[in-house]
Amino acid sequence: MIDLKTASSQEIASYFSREVNNFCFSPKVTAEDLKSSRLMKDLDLCWLRILSDPTYRTDLRNEKSSIVGRQLADIPFVKRKIELVDNPKMEDVAKRMAMDHRTLQQTFSGLVFYHFMLTCNKRENQTLLKVMGNSFYKLPLI
Repeated sequence: MIDLKTASSQEIASYFSREVNNFCFSPKVTAEDLKSSRLMKDLDLCWLRILSDPTYRTDLRNEKSSIVGRQLADIPFVKRKIELVDNPKMEDVAKRMAMDHRTLQQTFSGLVFYHFMLTCNKRENQTLLKVMGNSFYKLPLI
């Protein structure tokens, strides 16, 4: 597992790119390992900001992640969190991931969505699951 505190943004992006570049990748183990990481929470929000941006480029390989990201960003508590996040290092990681292969972006999004769900408090989680359903983080691999 990478140390998000000491690794550079390039090292973190490369780590996640390698991690999700696997047809058998499951976000659960990685998300659980990073559950208490403040930096990963910030990365979740930075990635959601990118996905929800109208200029985010998609094709069939990452279209679903963009749709889900925009839906998440429309939820009031998520929108507030996205607006408040200020972490230049994690913003850079998110921008680097946005330049990666679109299939990897889709898989990375699944990890981010699952991690985000894990780190929400009880009330937020109830809202999230009510709006999005309990398997919104499961994205197709194209």
